[in-house]
Amino acid sequence: MKQRFILALSITLFVIVPAFSQLPNADRTLFYTQTGKTIEPGRLNMYNEMNFFTKVGDFVGNLRPQNFRAVNYWLVAGNTAFTYGIADHFDATLGIRVYQDTHYSNEFNLPDDIFLTFRAGSFAFGDGFFNGALLTSFRIPVGEKHNYPFAEYASGAFEYSFLGAVSFYLDPYFPDRTFSVHYNIGIWNHNEKGRAVYEYESNYRDPSGVLHKKGEKLYATVNSVDLRMALAAVYPTDMFDFRFELSGILYLQRPNSFVYSAEEWAFFSPSVRYKPADWVSLDFGADFRLSPSVRQWTNPIIPDISQRVDMPKNYPSWRIHMGANFSLKFAGQQSRKPVDVYEREQIEQKKDFFETVLKEKEKAKSVQSEIESLRKLRKEAEKEIKDLKKILEED
Repeated sequence: MKQRFILALSITLFVIVPAFSQLPNADRTLFYTQTGKTIEPGRLNMYNEMNFFTKVGDFVGNLRPQNFRAVNYWLVAGNTAFTYGIADHFDATLGIRVYQDTHYSNEFNLPDDIFLTFRAGSFAFGDGFFNGALLTSFRIPVGEKHNYPFAEYASGAFEYSFLGAVSFYLDPYFPDRTFSVHYNIGIWNHNEKGRAVYEYESNYRDPSGVLHKKGEKLYATVNSVDLRMALAAVYPTDMFDFRFELSGILYLQRPNSFVYSAEEWAFFSPSVRYKPADWVSLDFGADFRLSPSVRQWTNPIIPDISQRVDMPKNYPSWRIHMGANFSLKFAGQQSRKPVDVYEREQIEQKKDFFETVLKEKEKAKSVQSEIESLRKLRKEAEKEIKDLKKILEED
């Protein structure tokens, strides 16, 4: 019954979640932080995740328009990412992002942009306690609209990034089952110079009185670049992984002021991963914004709903995450394996056997403890029976 419930819940999330999405970079071990380890050759990891923020926005100010009704905003995003282990120390990820609520006339992008990431990693050092990796990502513009509010900057150009990742594992022999810390740093180039990054969908008179006509476009004059950093800690148990992340960006080259997301951001993201089986896991977590909520750079020449309605000035103060992961192992070719690959597989098999022995030992201890408790109860019951017999005989 339990296995059927887990399977049904996993399939439901796998089918529903791709309708929403979060920015995919590489293998989704964590929400924002990449690890220094690649996945093994022949393994395919499928990740589906949604995040959302909702708020009822009321009118801001004293001059409330007649017949004004509060606006219920849903900011929903999600993604599907596929990561495949191509070879030792090398994997690749294909991510498809679908973003609902672009706050334009199209309402949502379906699909949004496509992401392609290559990672060279699992380079062990420090007696195996550390693993390093280098990643390069590309964003291929497919979505109809870009530069939408309340979300990370999407320029609509072919974007690219370079990222370094370092992971520390308390036990190098069981890295996935021990406390670990992960750190990322890299740059992202939005590559938008010369592109129209904003187009007025209706006539708009800005606060200075200038009228901008429908169809007027604003062109980027710079290629904006941001510095991305992330720090995460993972404490695993048999059934759950408890995860904590800090992530954010600093602009090395700010985008033009008519970009909605020209503000820097930082989030704290606690989460938990439930592992009912080896091939499936479920995620639940949240983001809490640490950066200021005020607009420091965006120019009022573009419409800003937060000037009229009680909505976030730049990014939501919180977001909820839900995700489902699937891991499949495909049989490799039956060709002769190199000695180092064969030895590594033998070590992995011995590790799995050792873990099985430890689990069975823990179960045996638990059963033995229950037996001792039953023996104790039986002795107490026998003593009570003897006492009752003695009382009856005296009577």
